[in-house]
Amino acid sequence: MKRYVFSLNRVLRVRATQETVARQMLRTAAEHAAHADEDYDVKLRNYEANVASAASLRGTVLNMLAMRGIATARAEAVVDADKQRDAARAELESAQQTWTTAKQKLGALEKLDERQRAEHAKQLEAEDQAAADDIVTGRARRRPANTPRLANPATGEVPR
Repeated sequence: MKRYVFSLNRVLRVRATQETVARQMLRTAAEHAAHADEDYDVKLRNYEANVASAASLRGTVLNMLAMRGIATARAEAVVDADKQRDAARAELESAQQTWTTAKQKLGALEKLDERQRAEHAKQLEAEDQAAADDIVTGRARRRPANTPRLANPATGEVPR
């Protein structure tokens, strides 16, 4: 019998590559989501610190207008960072679904490969057993007629 070759080996390699790419995309999306969370936290703290410092400062109307403009810019930065954080989380979920799907497809092919390998091993074992049986039965048939037959040690009888 020929050696084992998985019939879907090319598909298996493609699925393995797709799973690797999906895993890398998931890792990148997770890093991006973590950075977006950090960015949001920094901008929110800056905004809150600005609001607290503006409340403690008393000054002229121009000073208050300048602080208001800065507070508005920082508030817009917080809103933008929140939108980016939501987008990064959505991207992370999408990447996780893609990776899960790719992993399931790869796993299915790997299980199929394992089953086919086991079947091939059973066929090899059956062929080996059949060959061994042929050798044993072939020797008994080829024995010359004048060869003496040995007595059974347990009973002492000589076969006919």
